Amino acid sequence: MAYKVYVYGPKKAFPIGGLALGTRPPFNVFIQDEGLFTRVIYAGQRYGPEERSELLARGVTEVFVDAKDAPELDAYLKRTSEDVPAQNNDPETVREYLEHMRDYYQVERSFLAHQNRQIDFAIYRFFDLRLMPVAEPVNNEFASIPTELQSLRGDIVIRNEDIPRYQRYIDAVIADMAASDTRDKQKFQAIAMKEKSKTIVKDLLDDPRSGENIKKAMNIVSDLADCVLSNRDVLYDLVTLNTYDQYTYTHSVNVAVLASAIGVSRGLEKDMIQTLGVGALLHDIGKSVIPAHILNKPGRLNLREYEIMKGHVVEGARMIKFNEAVSEEARLVITQHHERLNGTGYPNGLDGEQITTLGRICAIADCYDAMTTSRPYMDAGTPFQSLTHMKKEKASYDWDILDSFIRMLGRTETSESAG
Repeated sequence: MAYKVYVYGPKKAFPIGGLALGTRPPFNVFIQDEGLFTRVIYAGQRYGPEERSELLARGVTEVFVDAKDAPELDAYLKRTSEDVPAQNNDPETVREYLEHMRDYYQVERSFLAHQNRQIDFAIYRFFDLRLMPVAEPVNNEFASIPTELQSLRGDIVIRNEDIPRYQRYIDAVIADMAASDTRDKQKFQAIAMKEKSKTIVKDLLDDPRSGENIKKAMNIVSDLADCVLSNRDVLYDLVTLNTYDQYTYTHSVNVAVLASAIGVSRGLEKDMIQTLGVGALLHDIGKSVIPAHILNKPGRLNLREYEIMKGHVVEGARMIKFNEAVSEEARLVITQHHERLNGTGYPNGLDGEQITTLGRICAIADCYDAMTTSRPYMDAGTPFQSLTHMKKEKASYDWDILDSFIRMLGRTETSESAG
């Protein structure tokens, strides 16, 4: 979007929307207050949601810069325009983006877009390494969810401090759906359950040794197992949700859903699907102790960093070792999700029959979700590209399970086309 800039005395004026969230304008920014210019952002200061909310609360619609800074302003507006792609290959830009992203929580757009509700929390999107507002309550008033939300590119997020408000929103939607008789009732109850799962996993990653958080995780897996076993169409809806999941908590829930889907396609009994779901949901719990600069590094890890990252498996096993609520079978899912049938995996280099069926399933679900994930520094692979790559590495995976997974995804695409 191009923003019009015009001369206002000794200043250049432009709409407040021209200030891109998460950026550091290279010039001082002023507002006009009772005829006087007041500096509100210093050159090089980060402009974030808090600063934007404060300006909106004061009724600010346009901001000003010194006329001498006009060239920097023009370059800034051009650089932050949605029509100009970000330099995703700049390591420093990506690193700063990932650091900033830790203050936000990803939400499922289809869940929000489906509900004709107003919200008491702000919604943003991350796109091309930039944070942009989508809907923001002002002066303690509710905000409306825009109709174009579903078509917006990028990752839809809220601030971490708004997660409790989002949880109340989820609970309200679940209650409304339970009392309704709409055609999509089961589908959106399942999506709501997935969203609730993400908040629980995030709490668990923040406090991985909390027995209460582990209990909540197991309860949500039980509900998920009941849901997918009672309605396979709902399972396929969950599997094909389009997400940008560079967040460990979203990836963990995705892997739990994918693993459960494979379990259903393989005809596993409910108790085994639940065990598989628990292990898959907790499979990356050890990443909670991996240093952030390694976990969020933009690009390939060096050998030392990779060895530290691999330690998340052992750390995860250590965290749940004495938790009696987690079965031995679920623990093995956590310890084996990076093992490979040909012995090239880690941490123990297991091969063949040393790897349990549930561990093999989680390995496939984990790899597929990782390969189909969009990241700030790398585009996602398509399902076809990802499965083709996994088939070429078939010595690493259980071919019968991988074949079941491919067939299941094929039925999903067929059902979507028919719909």
